[in-house]
Amino acid sequence: MKKIIFLLLFTYMHSWSYGQMALAKDDGTPIVDGQIFTYNSTNENIATLHYKIKNTSASSIKVRIKIMSIQNATGSGFQFCYLNTCLPSVAVNAIYPSNASSPITIAANSETPSTGYNMWNSNIGSGTFPIDYVVKYYLVNNSNIEYGTPVTITYRYDPNAILSVKDTQNSKEGFASIPVTLVNSSLPIVSEETVSYTLHNMEGRCLSTGNLKKGSEEINISNLNAGNYFVTLKSPQGKVIVKKITKQ
Repeated sequence: MKKIIFLLLFTYMHSWSYGQMALAKDDGTPIVDGQIFTYNSTNENIATLHYKIKNTSASSIKVRIKIMSIQNATGSGFQFCYLNTCLPSVAVNAIYPSNASSPITIAANSETPSTGYNMWNSNIGSGTFPIDYVVKYYLVNNSNIEYGTPVTITYRYDPNAILSVKDTQNSKEGFASIPVTLVNSSLPIVSEETVSYTLHNMEGRCLSTGNLKKGSEEINISNLNAGNYFVTLKSPQGKVIVKKITKQ
């Protein structure tokens, strides 16, 4: 019995340690779990979300993508591209690549090219209500069993959204602010509520995470080398702010 439990535990730990996945925009800005990308246009040049999937570990990873839900639309008119495939529509619960096909394989400490990974909604729907596509990215092992921590994002077309057509992050800075981005040993944060933060390097590797209380707080970055980093702030309501900072 002990031997069986040990084997099961070993299998689980081995599967869990295969690798780690992260998503980023084409300019390297990290994409966090739960992030909403809002567009008030169906113009392809404006409303296409380009991104890449990153492997931040020393082992190769296998990735699949699942359409979790679609709101106020049927999936028609939603262009979804991955690898060398561009689909003109998607369906709820559909998995890409399908379980009958090989998953997306990303080598150790590597990433997919953003040119082959994008999504774009051309359907205006009713012209009144927002259209949401919730998409999950997850790891699978050699037995096609999901493991690790997935990343789920929402592509939203909202004809009534009041935002710049170039604002694709739905990250109004109403809940927190980063007063300065050129810093030394600490990064000041001013927040109107409790927020969580994540610090990434330019390769998308998570360096630290934590929570910040309402008011003025600081993130200790004295142990980091000089260079550029991304800090992500997330409110309890799911609003997200991503800022590039430079440590001197």
